[in-house]
Amino acid sequence: MVTGNRNIDNLLSWKPTHLSAEYTYVAVFKEIRSMALVGQRLLNAGLPVETRHSYSSPRQFKKNLLDSPGNLSQFINMENGTSMSESAIDSLAEKLDSDTSEVDHVIYHYSGLLFGSLSPGFKSDRFLVDKHAETEHSPVMIPIRNESVKKQIYDLAFSTLKYQALLEEILVDSGYYSYDMIPDENHHPVMVILCDMMQRHFVKRRSNSTESLIPYIQELEDDLHKHNIKLNAALARNRIKFQARSIEHLLPAKVRERDECGVQLPTYAWINQLRNSIPEAMDSLREHGFSRVSSLDRLHEDNFVQDENCTDVIAFPPGSKERLEESDLVKDGFVVIQDKICCIGPHSVTPMLSDGDDVIHVGVTSGLTTAHLATLTNSSNSHIYAFGVRDSDHLEQLQGKMTHLGISNVKFLMEDFAEIQQTDSRFKNVKVVLVTPPDSRSGLLNPVEFIIQEGEDLSILTQMSQESINEEKVNSLVVNQMDMMKNAMKLPKVQAVVYSTLSVLEEENEGVVTKAVEYTNIRTPGTKNPYKIIPPTIPLTPKDLECHQQSSKFLKIAPSSAMGGCFVAVVSRQDEAMNASDILARAAAKGLYSLGVGEDQQPGDDSTEDIGERKVKRKSPRGKQKSVQKLIRSSKSSHTTEGSHGHNSHRKATSPTRKQARKTKPARTAKKAGHGSLSKTKFASWQEFSNSHSKLLRSTPVIGSGP
Repeated sequence: MVTGNRNIDNLLSWKPTHLSAEYTYVAVFKEIRSMALVGQRLLNAGLPVETRHSYSSPRQFKKNLLDSPGNLSQFINMENGTSMSESAIDSLAEKLDSDTSEVDHVIYHYSGLLFGSLSPGFKSDRFLVDKHAETEHSPVMIPIRNESVKKQIYDLAFSTLKYQALLEEILVDSGYYSYDMIPDENHHPVMVILCDMMQRHFVKRRSNSTESLIPYIQELEDDLHKHNIKLNAALARNRIKFQARSIEHLLPAKVRERDECGVQLPTYAWINQLRNSIPEAMDSLREHGFSRVSSLDRLHEDNFVQDENCTDVIAFPPGSKERLEESDLVKDGFVVIQDKICCIGPHSVTPMLSDGDDVIHVGVTSGLTTAHLATLTNSSNSHIYAFGVRDSDHLEQLQGKMTHLGISNVKFLMEDFAEIQQTDSRFKNVKVVLVTPPDSRSGLLNPVEFIIQEGEDLSILTQMSQESINEEKVNSLVVNQMDMMKNAMKLPKVQAVVYSTLSVLEEENEGVVTKAVEYTNIRTPGTKNPYKIIPPTIPLTPKDLECHQQSSKFLKIAPSSAMGGCFVAVVSRQDEAMNASDILARAAAKGLYSLGVGEDQQPGDDSTEDIGERKVKRKSPRGKQKSVQKLIRSSKSSHTTEGSHGHNSHRKATSPTRKQARKTKPARTAKKAGHGSLSKTKFASWQEFSNSHSKLLRSTPVIGSGP
């Protein structure tokens, strides 16, 4: 028992005897925890005490207090009563941009602050908690620019959120916390330190001789290690109780499956075609020690594979990000690291643009998606108007990023997209709007990497650490998403709107698009060109069609070890000419019509378009009318024709939206014999469907548009 010092007693104006019976020491100590030695006086007075530490350096604290008894504010305001102030810790954090050898205590400190701001509250019912206390906080800002250190902070805070219920049980079950203890502010650093100990299998961390120590962190760490055996035993009892082979099996099933896929997720990047062409970039990758392989299944160390859906996207083995970031290719802007799920949207926009058509991007965030769209549309002389700039600092960052990548056709606007006027002359050439709204991010597999890369809100870590979805938050997001879609479709010159999310929730995807289209069409009755949902023009592989449930209208990819989950929908203005294109597209998808050289095509009517490695001849608008009429006649008698002709030459191909009875071989180019058409498979049909539809959409005028 430590005897209270007379000088300390004189600093207090109140007496322990003045406390009411129900006002226990625990409540008092929670209010004055910054002056930890004051608790010793209450202890000596005989009040019931339930605490373990002073959470300060008692010797240093007492010395400072006695040296300057008249100036207590500097000590009371210090974080947790330690001898190192918050400003001193921030100063130490700034050093980490150049020296990362002294990071462990800084990581513990900021991980504790971040965990405290993100935690939804205590998950264990074995704590006495104040139910009226505020549980929702804004995520703290981490004043560290070094991405490697920042990632460690985010990772530790995220792991603590995932294992929060388990860690709280360990603290109580081991006796480190008593059953009726009220955790104080130091509960958060205790949790992150214990989480790190658990992931290291309770092996004591080796401290660096040059490491800058934070006193209160050092005390917490030392005290936890004194209870190492009891804490480890409590973990073992929990594993036995739930028959868990590892601590990962103590996580909720959905969280564990997401983590398992996230570990296997490739590192994706797209080629900046303003700096180098795709073949040049691949040659440069070979010079940097990478070799090309044919599929993700063969992707191992020092390999890369060109993506089958987006030709300018390249996949690298998991964990390749740091190596890529150190290469000149990334530093000089020849290759840009970004998850593939963010690349589907820009690739759905470009096929619908003609030369000189402009684009609006709503939801700019980090600017990487805007930059990718700019590189894809640069050859068509398009301009991009980007909405979603938060402030002047954000604008400066975005402009610097565009300059670094050599992009000059993007205009960032700090205006609210909902307030732009339909008659605004700046947007007279805008034909397509790309909407990438804030969403639940429920399709993400590695949220920490995504936050660092895209500058996202840290609050998504709370959601991703739980098995359930916050319905109230989702409903709020849906309202915002609906507003964005309705505002995008109100512009009179716009022909199409591409809606892209990183969510797998139906209410954020199909629900938003369907309701927005219905609302817009009802508000404009009698229009000759109402909005209609059409399929995205993304070529899909046979594996995509087998694994993902595709409808005729939406592209929805479920999370897997190959990529995260995402959703893309396209709505466009439709008229009579587009109805003809719909017939062509559906017939091509079902194998009823060949998009190769037709017998009705006149000399000079054909044009050539690349699809993957094939060159397919397309019909020009001159031959559309006659071809459509013949197509309608042939489709009506398709059953009769199928039964009366040769089996191989008139086999009916299966629709890409219908499950095949047997596996389809990969699409290959048929040998050209006179006017023979390409062989039909799921993949070939879907490719031709997508490319044909986008070509016809570009050539169709908008009816009823204003000047």
